[in-house]
This record gives sequence, C-alpha cells and structure tokens, in this order.
Amino acid sequence: MEGAEALDEPRVRCLMVETGEEERVLRLLQVMDLGRGIYPQRVRVRKIRGVWRMDYMRLLPGYVFVFQNRDIPVRCFQRVEHVLKVLRYDREPEGYLHGTDLEFAKLIRELDGKLDILEAVDEAGFIRVTDSLLKKLHGEVLSVDKRKHQVRIRVTLVGQERILVMNYQLLDEEGNPLDPVTEMLEDEADDWLTAWTPDFAEALVDGISDQTKSDKGEEAP
Repeated sequence: MEGAEALDEPRVRCLMVETGEEERVLRLLQVMDLGRGIYPQRVRVRKIRGVWRMDYMRLLPGYVFVFQNRDIPVRCFQRVEHVLKVLRYDREPEGYLHGTDLEFAKLIRELDGKLDILEAVDEAGFIRVTDSLLKKLHGEVLSVDKRKHQVRIRVTLVGQERILVMNYQLLDEEGNPLDPVTEMLEDEADDWLTAWTPDFAEALVDGISDQTKSDKGEEAP
C-alpha cells in the first residue's frame, strides 16, 4: 500500500464485525493503518437502583464504518480479526458507500459516533419526533414506547432495512425540554403505540364518538 495517492475526499466502507468486538476492530484498523473506524452509539436512559442514568450503547451492533484517505484493496479488511465481511452493493465489488448510505456514515462521523436523545412533542397523546436527526437518518418512526421514552425507527443501510431504537425527550410548547425523569415516572403506560397516521387518527375519533354515544345511552351505528 506504500506510494498510494491521498484522496481528496475519504472513501467509506461498512464492515460487518462480530458483535461486541467493535472497539477491538477500531484499534486493529488503526494499528494496521487501514483508516479511521467508527461505530454508531446512542444515548440510553435507564433506571439503576432507583436512579435514572444516561450512558451509551451500540446503535447498530456489529457494524463499523471505516474512513480511508487512500485506495485500499478490499481484501485487506477481510484479513482483519473479528471482521466478518465488507458490505457491498450488487456489481460493486469494492464496497464503497454512496448515496444515502454515505450520508449516514458522514453524519455518524460528524457526531463522533454518538447520537443524542431525540426531541419530540406530545400532540394530544400522540408522540411526534421533531428532531432534525430523524430526517438526516432518512428514518421512519414505526412505534413509540411512552414508558421507556423510546422510538423504533426503520432505516435502510446498504440495501437492507435496519431497526434503530432511540430515546426521546419531550419539549413544551416553547421548545424547552420537559423533565425526562418526571415524565417517565408519571407515565404508567407500557404499551408500544402505533405511530401516528391519518387512518389511525380517524379510527380513534370514531372510537371516541362511539364511546360518547354509549355513555349517553344512545346506540352506536
């Protein structure tokens, strides 16, 4: 690899590695001079011995992005311990990321691998994620867990759908964060709620209307 010319813009690959060995793969990439590795992590909010705490956990277990400032043969990465394979597109043997996948990888690098709690608002019981990060991830909210303050998000990476689980924090009408601890302790719901859709909202309105008529002694149509 000696004498290879430096690239104007780093090229990016995505490696599938043994889950739990992400940190070791990052160190091996550095030692072997194969570029800068990084893997996405998310803020996790959990209760430990009665106290709410925040830490980081893997967002996509088993995935490492590697940024290289020169052309490196794909076989070099296949020789790295704990690397299972280099993800590739059809008819793209070198596995360089492009399009939304490349945007995703660059976003992870800009955030130094750490994705913060998402901002959201409560609209009459419906949780809507307003954080710009959702759009940057090209993600779709599938469901919401109010008790845990988590959302399940679907993203596509190298042609395959992945489900991300991230914490969210509610904002008030002025955009100020509400106390997450208070919100979690006050909310007794433990169900995953279907993400808001017009059809779901219409069904909810019909259900409320039927219940109102029932309470008044009227027959529901």
